[in-house]
Amino acid sequence: MVPAIKVSKRRNSKGGPRPTVWALEDSSMDEVARALRLHYQMLSPKYRIAEEVAQTILDEYITKRNVSEVTYREIIIQVKELKMPFRAPDIAELAADYLNEKGIKVWR
Repeated sequence: MVPAIKVSKRRNSKGGPRPTVWALEDSSMDEVARALRLHYQMLSPKYRIAEEVAQTILDEYITKRNVSEVTYREIIIQVKELKMPFRAPDIAELAADYLNEKGIKVWR
């Protein structure tokens, strides 16, 4: 393992040491950047809720109906049913991105 990058200071941070991202010797900078982005997404409560919504859509809607596409409106409806403190379009956008990564077509 070798040090890959020093992470820049996060907004609203009060200071402190900057963390170092470690990577395998044959890792590309794209892989390191993707891992860092995934780490920050996993820290975000919005992303975790969107992932939960998308997984619910996958389990209850996609597999039961045996379809490979969903409309953005259906995602919004699913998000609004949960009555979260976050804006529905923010969560729906993250959920749509997650579904696209899983190979589901999202009609907008």
